[in-house]
Amino acid sequence: MRQKLLLTLLGLLLGLTALGGFLCGISPGWNETIDWRGIVFEAALFVFVFFWNLAVLPHWKSTKTLSLGSLLFLVASFTDVHDEFFLQPYWVNLLIEDPSQALGAGLIGLGIWFWVREKEGLLDQLQQQRDFEASLIPKLSHDLRAPLTNLCGMTSVAEEDPKFLEDPKRRQEYLEVMWRGAKEMCLLIDNILESHRLKSGTVELKPGAVSLAPLLDEICKDFYYQTKKKEITIVKDCPDRALTLEADQVKVMRIVQNLLANAIRFSPQGGKITLRARAENGGVTVRVADEGLGLERDQISAIMQDAPMVKKKEAEGDNKGYGIGLKVVREFVQLHRGRFWVEPNSPHGAQFCFTLPLRQSDPNPKSKIQNPK
Repeated sequence: MRQKLLLTLLGLLLGLTALGGFLCGISPGWNETIDWRGIVFEAALFVFVFFWNLAVLPHWKSTKTLSLGSLLFLVASFTDVHDEFFLQPYWVNLLIEDPSQALGAGLIGLGIWFWVREKEGLLDQLQQQRDFEASLIPKLSHDLRAPLTNLCGMTSVAEEDPKFLEDPKRRQEYLEVMWRGAKEMCLLIDNILESHRLKSGTVELKPGAVSLAPLLDEICKDFYYQTKKKEITIVKDCPDRALTLEADQVKVMRIVQNLLANAIRFSPQGGKITLRARAENGGVTVRVADEGLGLERDQISAIMQDAPMVKKKEAEGDNKGYGIGLKVVREFVQLHRGRFWVEPNSPHGAQFCFTLPLRQSDPNPKSKIQNPK
């Protein structure tokens, strides 16, 4: 696309040059009527301004650059028309008309370059989003298949042996598998639905008073069977039991559930997960730290940008991967005007952290997530 656009612009420039040369050639006395010093001055100024703008103004948007360039061109055109009807001083041509024309041309050229870069950036974002969604398919299939396989297996055993559930120990094991599988699938389905709502921009906050410590206790109870299966210990560190913030309780619960589910998934057998909550800098900071393999810098960058993540060699065989759950976490935190980040957990593992403000300035803000069109 870039090559085609550059060739089109080059062809247009050459065509205009040829047309101008032809018109000058057939005009009588063209050599005497053209101010060649002015042309050389304007061309040199055009080149200088273009490269100066390229170095100084790369943060400008294409609309601003094109608008300013067009405005300067209008100034140059106005002074040129004025010069046709009135004899204006030479300094007006030298200090206003010629610089405005050169500056305008430089800014318009730079604006077109910015516009091309912005369009390429949008296309890259769209392709990145498509790659991310494509990479989710095997992860979602694996995450749904695992609990379903357990449920089908236990149901098949109970069907083949009617006395299977008469044993209290087996019955308890059966209920644990059913509960764990149902909770995992519910969380995954909720994440898929929330991701769709976020993409369509239909998510709204319903803020209210959220008591953080009781909420964390309730969430940890939901993962009782998952932690029991892997013999994982969850350590809750929330000294202020009265810590309260204004937020959407359902979405805060979903944030912590996803972080805790990922920590359990990537924790080793018999590992420890630490769940910390503190009031810091006018907000509430929650950290979920695990003792897994940890994350490399490129993996953290992939998580923050919705890019497909390359797995570590140690995890190649289990099809594990951070996917839609962390995407929901990041966007829910953003919806609360908070901050989400990942950092290493010493001596090994990773910490997934987020900060939410104690108060929401807008009582009912809508999702501000922007999607490439």
